[in-house]
Amino acid sequence: MKKLFPASAAAAAAFLICAWVVSAQAPKNGPQPPSGRIRKPQMSDTIKASIYADNNFMLYINGELVAVDSISFIPHNVISVDLLPAYPMTIAVMAKDNADPKTGMEYANTNIGDAGFILKFGDGTVTSSAWKAKSLFHGPVDRDTKNPRVTTEPVPENWFAVGFDDSTWKNAKEYTEEEVDPKQPYFDADFSGAKFIWSEDIALDNTVLFRHVVAAPPDGVQRPDFTNLNNVVPDGPPKKAKKR
Repeated sequence: MKKLFPASAAAAAAFLICAWVVSAQAPKNGPQPPSGRIRKPQMSDTIKASIYADNNFMLYINGELVAVDSISFIPHNVISVDLLPAYPMTIAVMAKDNADPKTGMEYANTNIGDAGFILKFGDGTVTSSAWKAKSLFHGPVDRDTKNPRVTTEPVPENWFAVGFDDSTWKNAKEYTEEEVDPKQPYFDADFSGAKFIWSEDIALDNTVLFRHVVAAPPDGVQRPDFTNLNNVVPDGPPKKAKKR
């Protein structure tokens, strides 16, 4: 014979089951910080980035500005910085060749300059034609140096953001060392495996935006993700309050 539960017990059980179902199905509001503790990142968690641009650049990683060329024109230099990677990694670069904004020429409007950009990260990330490129400043149009004129486009809003749509951009074009003619600091750095890139016209396109997404570390090394570090308590004792 089946045993019967008291009405009060049955009601309580039904309430607990309903509460569990609602809790399990309730959507989470906003990103949830990881549970437990996480160790603090160390310099051994970083990767080295080496960048060479003719003439200068700004580099964004996952929407944040991480490096700016300290020399706007010449001498040409290599910028090396340490990065704390997080994947997928959205890389965005604004690269500029030195050019008069009205003529597109350089050296007191006597010369049409060339350009070039190359990058290599310690995780194996390199520049190539797989990157996207968008020219914003072109000139002198038709190489007319007697009556020079330029064409420009406004910088797209949030062009460096992770979610920016670059699907209409063309792929970057690769160029040889001979075409770019890099100066000595380039040869002192490790750019093996990387390609010089620019838009379709390395001589007349003077400001170019690049974007590329690195889905996972090219070298296959799995690295901790510290992007949410500010929302967790890291390992180690809390800092003692300073005495006044």
